[in-house]
Order: sequence, then structure tokens, then C-alpha cells
Amino acid sequence: MSRRFCLLVMLSVLTLTISLNLGCNRSKEKMKVPDIKMITKEDIHGVMAPDKDNIWICGAYGTIYHSADGGETWVQQESGIKETTLIDGTFLNNKTGWIVGHYGVILHTADGGTTWTRQDSGLDKHLFSICFVNEKIGWAAGEWSTILHTTDSGTTWSRQTEEVDKIFSNILFTDPLNGWIVGEAGIIQHSSDGGKTWQEQMPKSFERASIEELFENQRPALFNIFARDKQTVLLCGMDGHILRTADAGKTWDVMPTGTKLSLYSLFLIGNRGWAVGDKGAYLTSSDSGKTWQVQDDVIKSKFWFRDIYFSNADTGWVVGQSGTAVRTSDGGKTWHYRSGLSYAMDFFRMPKALEFKGMVTE
Repeated sequence: MSRRFCLLVMLSVLTLTISLNLGCNRSKEKMKVPDIKMITKEDIHGVMAPDKDNIWICGAYGTIYHSADGGETWVQQESGIKETTLIDGTFLNNKTGWIVGHYGVILHTADGGTTWTRQDSGLDKHLFSICFVNEKIGWAAGEWSTILHTTDSGTTWSRQTEEVDKIFSNILFTDPLNGWIVGEAGIIQHSSDGGKTWQEQMPKSFERASIEELFENQRPALFNIFARDKQTVLLCGMDGHILRTADAGKTWDVMPTGTKLSLYSLFLIGNRGWAVGDKGAYLTSSDSGKTWQVQDDVIKSKFWFRDIYFSNADTGWVVGQSGTAVRTSDGGKTWHYRSGLSYAMDFFRMPKALEFKGMVTE
């Protein structure tokens, strides 16, 4: 192919583009405005849906939004936090909930978010996860090996661990005694006494024979925990890792996923499972999380997805980067954008006049 020919093609395309722009300005026809729904333009890190009608999302710059009609309309709730990212939350019902974030922020509501009250965590470390097993007993976790515990709905919080340079990404208790925590470098710890003591659990695939091998083949960070009960637990993390135990963590098996993208959140109902992660990763399972299938071109996004939550077997939400919030009402077969951008939107398609069909070579 000659350089002269390539140059001529490039000039032709440029001329055509200018002509089309001028033509559009002269045309009396109006361009169709793309229908892009936006709840918020901020990154969304957490979604909570205690029932199919009530949904909360939280994210950057203290963002909290609530829908009381299944996601059709949204109302911004005043968090009182403007410069802090809110990461995770939990709701026990459509009134009582907590949200945590950077710089030790813990927020509590008892009226569905009409008012949010900041609770004193006693620290300024970033918090990444919170869970409650009832209206009184809960835990929060974050950087510098932080594990906080409350027995009075968060009126007071006490630290259960010493400060060590480790990041805990997620904490989950199935009852007042049994729980897990995961984090950087493949951390998996289990407690059977409400968090007073923690025991390390090590999957065989995470074992390393020496420090040298550990440096060469580092364990993947883990980001999320889902527990069906105190025996059956799933974890997800970097490099497409999903781990599963059916014996309370005595043994862990690595599940095949078919992806190397980081997975940030997973959810199971019955024998069906869903997982989401980096660059629009979306996986499903039909056997209780034992095997997973990558579902390309279902949600149609290249943004990262941070959280997934199902209020029942049919109704679920995925949230993530740049205000992305998508909903399913058929168990994850199809997803509909309530906020954010999809690469399948007409807005992003190349005009036919500019479509490039290829060059003829000499």
C-alpha cells in the first residue's frame, strides 16, 4: 500500500467530516438528542436493596440516593459528608441502615435515610465494609487491619484488632458469633467468637514454599464475601478469582471463571449466582457458584462495576463507575440502564457516512 494513497484517504475522510458538520449546521432537521438517564455522575460504590421497591446507592463526594419505587425515580439524601467517598452499606429493612466510607465515616439512619447521623468510629482510617446481624450487633472493617464492633446499634464502636499495615476489604458475619474477613494478599480470616479472635485460613492454591516464591507469585487480593450460611461461603477477588467453601473454611476450592479481570462483588440466590468486576465484567452461575460463565455483551459496559445486590431471585442491581446503575427484573438475563452510559447506545455509534470499509491495496 503506497503512502501517497493512505494520505489521500485520510484527506478524503477529513474533508467528508468537515462537509458533514457544515451540512448539519445548514440542515433544518434537528439531531436526535440521546436518551441518557443519569441519577448521578459520581462513581457509585455500594447498592443496598432490602426489598424490590427500596434501593439506596452511595459513592463519591458523600453521594446517597434513594428510590422508593423500584428505581423509577430517585431522591438525593443529605449525608452531611461532602468530600468523602462512601464505600459500603447495609440495610436490615426499609428504615434501618448504615453506610461507611473514608476517614472513619459511619452513618446511620432509622427513618429510611430522611436523616443520616454520623456515628463516632474513634478513628480516621478508611472503612470499606460494614455488616449487621440484627439491629444491635454489627462490625465495620478497613485499612490498617481495622475491625470495629458494636453491640448498641453503633452508638459506641470498639476496636477488636491491633493496628497493622494490612487492608481488610470486606467483613461478613452470618450470626453474632461466626464471620469472615478478607483483604489484600489473599487474606482470609475466620472468627467463631464474634470477632474476639481470628484464625487464618489458607487455600492450598495460596500456599507458597518460600518468601522468594511468594514475591514471584503473590496471592491475589480478595474483595468480597457472600455467605449462604455459616458453612457455605464464596469469595471473589483479583485475576478472576472466586473461591468456595462448604465446610466453614477448612478447605477452599478455586472455582473456574474464564476471566482474569478483577471481580469486586458476587451474590447468590438459590442455585443462581452473579458476579461483577473490572471493565464491565459480568459472570453468572447456575449451580450455586461451583462453575461460572462470562456473559459478554449482556450489560454492555467497559466501566468497572463495584457492587451487585439482588432483593429477590428476579430483581437485582449493579452499580459502578461514572454513575452506572443498571437493573434486571428477569434474574440477570437482561439489564436496563437507570443511570450511566452503555457502549451499545446509539450516541456512540459511528455515523454511516464515516464508517470505514477498508483500503484497497496496490
